Amino acid sequence: MTVVKLDISHKDAVKNLFRSKKYMGVDINSSDFNQNGQGEVFNTTLYNIFCSNYLSDLNNFHAYGYLENDEVKALISFYESNEEPSWFYTIYRSSGNNNLLREVLDTVIEHNEKNGRLKFYTLTHATHTRLLRRFHWSKHNDERYGYFDEFLVPSRNKCFYVNPWELLYKRFLVPEDSIVRCNYLKQEYRTTLPIGGGL
Repeated sequence: MTVVKLDISHKDAVKNLFRSKKYMGVDINSSDFNQNGQGEVFNTTLYNIFCSNYLSDLNNFHAYGYLENDEVKALISFYESNEEPSWFYTIYRSSGNNNLLREVLDTVIEHNEKNGRLKFYTLTHATHTRLLRRFHWSKHNDERYGYFDEFLVPSRNKCFYVNPWELLYKRFLVPEDSIVRCNYLKQEYRTTLPIGGGL
């Protein structure tokens, strides 16, 4: 029972986490979600995106999971940006135990802080903006990290900005209003600035 960096050997061990009936609070088989036939195949599509991007040794795409008896019980994937010292919290899944997600998120935050990435972006449902923080954050990191809402994308609108559209929305029109949030390590917890220069 430990948090590990996931790779292609975990492909079958994570499959059980991609069977959700909802995405961002909306039933994936409802007409709201399934306007173009996407609801029926959404879990399969999301699983395939996860495996091809986050389990394939790509430089900027990573995933950590809580492993128990050769089964991944919770996972978080993220993308490390080349444009700024930040990362994108892209996919999270669990078998129902939010405490496991907290442990995985603590490991992901630690990984990124060691690499000088002190802020990250998340996608939240506009009417449930506090849920992600309440259910996925440990007390330790909830205290250390502040946040602000960066922008709102109305329901069934394409996000204008490329990185959030590709990474957070996965090129999918969300059937509810959504918010892209910036989470940042508070100034009093920053002991060094990340190095941003190079030749």
